Amino acid sequence: MQLLGIDLGTTTFKAVVYSEDGVVRATAATPPPTQASLVAGTAVDLWPADAVWGCLCRIVREAVSQLEDPRVDGLAIAELGLVGLPVGAGGEALYPPVAWMNPPDPLAAIRAERIDEVAMFASTGNRLNPIYPPLWISWLRRNDDTYPATFWKWLNIGEYLSNRMTGEVAIDFSMASQTLLLDQRRLEYRTDLLEEMGLAAEVFPSPRNAGEIQGHVLEEAAAELGIAAGTPVMVGGADFVTGSYASGMIDPGDSAIITGTWECTVVCSDRPETSWAAVAEVGGICDRHIAPGRWSVRVETFSGDVIEWWRRVGYGETAEWGEIVEEASRALPGSGGVVFVPHLAGSYGPVLDEKARGAFIGMTNRTTRAELTRAVFEGLCFQSRFAIESLRDGLGTRASRSVTMGGATRNRLWMQTRADVLGTEVDVVSQPDVTPRGAAMIAGVGVGLFADFWHAASAWALDRTTVTADDDRAALYDELYKSVYRPLCEQLSPLHHLLAEFSERGRDHGPH
Repeated sequence: MQLLGIDLGTTTFKAVVYSEDGVVRATAATPPPTQASLVAGTAVDLWPADAVWGCLCRIVREAVSQLEDPRVDGLAIAELGLVGLPVGAGGEALYPPVAWMNPPDPLAAIRAERIDEVAMFASTGNRLNPIYPPLWISWLRRNDDTYPATFWKWLNIGEYLSNRMTGEVAIDFSMASQTLLLDQRRLEYRTDLLEEMGLAAEVFPSPRNAGEIQGHVLEEAAAELGIAAGTPVMVGGADFVTGSYASGMIDPGDSAIITGTWECTVVCSDRPETSWAAVAEVGGICDRHIAPGRWSVRVETFSGDVIEWWRRVGYGETAEWGEIVEEASRALPGSGGVVFVPHLAGSYGPVLDEKARGAFIGMTNRTTRAELTRAVFEGLCFQSRFAIESLRDGLGTRASRSVTMGGATRNRLWMQTRADVLGTEVDVVSQPDVTPRGAAMIAGVGVGLFADFWHAASAWALDRTTVTADDDRAALYDELYKSVYRPLCEQLSPLHHLLAEFSERGRDHGPH
């Protein structure tokens, strides 16, 4: 048996084929077809629908072409929850999928004053956050004449692609949670919130369990994908849940740190965690897990995007990470007294502050580039500690170790620093493609290879390398975190708000 897991990520689309014992048989990848645009003066990144379909077909064909036996017995898609589009009754795209935008007045088009955000969080596990699609939809309707006033469904990009494969529409509970509108206890959309946001009651697909068969690949789609017509397609799930599940996060108290463009710190629970004081006030979000009877509680921060910024600024576009890490390793822990605050795109958690900014503090005329680079890694690890402590304190859970995965696991300095800053053992999953692996595990549940999600997690358990904290470095970082990093974030906040105002005033005057 061969299973295909597809990962639709922010920077990379991947298709990976696994044997029934979890061994990688073939893999292919491509960047998404991002196109920059402007709507009412606001920067918008689009993924044209046909181009996305073309990317998917290309990587599936490439992966399958590497197999001795091109048969695929089942597939599922793991996807990010912020990219989607309105479609007509035949599933046709009515507007390009929006991959990213940050509208200047996202709440202006809805009656936000009529939404009790505390009560909303108590049922949905989420709050009115401008990065989520329901607020984009309202804003785009008001600001772009080409955005349809009415449409059949609004689909995340994974649902759009699976619909093109099968002709059927489905969404799982973890992705339905990304709408902001799923009641986590009743597992139904809040129709009153849909109405307040000006959306039809049936605008999003009815949620189902991940692993259920959505449909089978149609003849026309099969020809383009390079797989057999009739191949079963399972309802997939959200990428961060799917990836953390593949690492073994399925039981209450299990935690994971997934580092990519975004970093998700996730803790598993056996019940909805929707307390405003315990979860919302520390920037947490509660979503349904892909496994039945489980929920995930997460804090999101920028991570990979931050180090890519520093690579460009500090070293240049063509610099190799191996050389950068080697240079940073020559700097002493504590980076010569330099501390980095990594809020280059605002702070999404544990403190929600869109006007937060990044900062290097403590530089002298003897500060080296190696120290600045090490400070970047240390600052990101301080951010991770703040997130995981906030979640565990809010949920009343404790753990002696954390599982970490994603591209950062290849960076030995970053992983050791993470263990030292957390003061615990860190289990590093070095498998580079945990998210498509999780998608293939979902497919395996759907086709009956596994009895359930727990059987899949056991059968395809990943090897882990344990990184142990150094006691001396852990003591140094503990003091630096408590005495400098945390107070620094709080003390810089009002100044960053003032700087945001000065930035806006500067735009009003224009260049000279």
